[in-house]
Amino acid sequence: MIDIQQQIGTIYLGEPKKVIGDVSRDFLLKVVGNRNGDILDKELIRGVLKEIDEVKFESRETALEYACRTFHLAKEINFVEGIIRSGIHLGNLYWFKADFKISLEYFQLALHYNETFKDQLCEGGIQKGIGNYYLRVGFLKEALKHYTNSVNIYKALGDENQCGSLYNNIGIVYKDEGDYEKALSYYLKSLNIKKNSGDFNALANVYLNIGILNDIQKEHENALKYFKKILELPSDKLDDIILASAYNSVGQTYVELGDNINALNYIYKSLNINKKIENKSGMTHSYQEIGRVLEANKEYGAATVNYEQALKISREIGSLSDEANCLHCLGQLNYQIQNYLTAEQQLKKSYVMSEAMNHKPKLIDIGQLLADLHYKTNRFRESCDYMKQVYKLQVELSDEEKTRILVETKTRFELQQRDLEIEKLSVKQEMLLKANQELELFAGKAAHDLKEPLRMMSSFSSLLHRKYGNQLDTSGQEFIGHIHEGAKRMEKLLTDMLTFAKSGADPSQSVEVNLNDILHIVKSNLRLIIEEKNAEIQCDELPMVKAANVAMIQLLQNIIANALKFTKSDIASKINMRYVTRGDNFYQISITDNGIGIPKAQTEKVFIIFQRVHKRGDYEGSGIGLATCKKIVECLGGKIWLESVEGEGTTFHFLLPKI
Repeated sequence: MIDIQQQIGTIYLGEPKKVIGDVSRDFLLKVVGNRNGDILDKELIRGVLKEIDEVKFESRETALEYACRTFHLAKEINFVEGIIRSGIHLGNLYWFKADFKISLEYFQLALHYNETFKDQLCEGGIQKGIGNYYLRVGFLKEALKHYTNSVNIYKALGDENQCGSLYNNIGIVYKDEGDYEKALSYYLKSLNIKKNSGDFNALANVYLNIGILNDIQKEHENALKYFKKILELPSDKLDDIILASAYNSVGQTYVELGDNINALNYIYKSLNINKKIENKSGMTHSYQEIGRVLEANKEYGAATVNYEQALKISREIGSLSDEANCLHCLGQLNYQIQNYLTAEQQLKKSYVMSEAMNHKPKLIDIGQLLADLHYKTNRFRESCDYMKQVYKLQVELSDEEKTRILVETKTRFELQQRDLEIEKLSVKQEMLLKANQELELFAGKAAHDLKEPLRMMSSFSSLLHRKYGNQLDTSGQEFIGHIHEGAKRMEKLLTDMLTFAKSGADPSQSVEVNLNDILHIVKSNLRLIIEEKNAEIQCDELPMVKAANVAMIQLLQNIIANALKFTKSDIASKINMRYVTRGDNFYQISITDNGIGIPKAQTEKVFIIFQRVHKRGDYEGSGIGLATCKKIVECLGGKIWLESVEGEGTTFHFLLPKI
């Protein structure tokens, strides 16, 4: 990554350049009321800041004007608390105006003054604001560092609501890095806090980000449900920026679903709101999405105009990530209309910017497009070079994931070692635990390491087919097809192996999980097969348990998907889910289906990894799903078992810890 200070320039710790008006006590007195004309300056400033805190101004512009005047009055009398708090407000308000450089200057100035004032509440707000800046301009590791600092401060202060907001932002960082599992985990943590907070804007923000995550993973119908949840909230309680983002996201999803008329309708609603509130960042996204719709309609000239408008605004506000995205869109469009020279220039610029921000998933997309472009212009060496870069980036992403697993495994091992010492477990137990950790690490590393040559086989077999396919006979082309399909099958098996290796969640990291919310997510994820099987899922009100959100999604989804797979051909699938209390510490969850059942002699076999009850030709699968369920439940201190009657159905029972 390039040096951040070099990218954004030296931070100016004096008075930021953008100010509004001169200091006027009379002006400020009108805000808090003239109590007998004898108000101390410090009380005056605190009163104005309280008004801003409580959002009592009719617009952000008015709030910005008062905050500027308050800031200068605080500077005039050297009131450090007032300088810091008004500086934080100015940082946030300029961020909403997409004036990110000025925003950062105010946050840095507040940070400078707080080094001596040492107010933890202010420190939390400053760290969050700086994190927001780095997220918006595309420096993800810096954003994560400041968000983590802020979370730690708010945790110490007992401010759960602020932690909920930060979990949402951290989820965005992981989403942009391509770690969708961790992103969803943080979004769900935020949702658990925000859904009962009465803060409709915060709740809408979480819905928005979960929807975006579904959209990225091609779950467009599910994404649309989350986006429309926002539009079901009271519109008078929602901030214009949130509403504009919701309209824009609904429009984007309709683009993916091929409904361009609805797409344009919603995106223009978003653009009009963003224009009204002068939200340049939002305008960039709206113009970009309008361009995508017009491009899909083959209106290339109009699409180019919108992309270029988005590019112009992104440069005005200094957002490198938006500028890189706009250049990527323009490059794709010019590639599509065979304007290869312009496409190459735009894509290379986008590639350099994405490289500076270390956006590896974006680099892979652009690199593959550049490889195709060079191939079509008969520059095979350059095409091969870009394919090698893409492969290298895929390996790096894989290595980063491997490092993360190693760190998590090491942390988990150290925690368990400490518990072993406290409880004075036997040497044999210690050896078994260590062996289990090493086995889990080996499985994860093996899955990752084996995936790398498979990706290379798949990529180069495709390149080989494209370049030499017309020179091969039918058998030769069939052989290349076998290589490609075999690599894809093996990669799916390794993905399942990796899921199994990572499924043993650390109990110390468990949180309160609402199984009703988890079931809703699972049903959305399995929506297509549920409709295909004409399945009915009935469920009692489920309890709160102590576990990890992602682990519970894996557990319920594997069992329900299993029930949907092994159905009878002549009757509709019915699945029933219920629970009972078991002792003081556990709930027993039971999931019953009316499928083909399992022979009594095979009931223990289903929980063993790679063991299959049925032939591969009859039912697809890797034989890992139920082994993963067993591992998840046992890591939480519970157990899992089943009861089945062949030809009538199966019931899976498992114990999960109470809150």
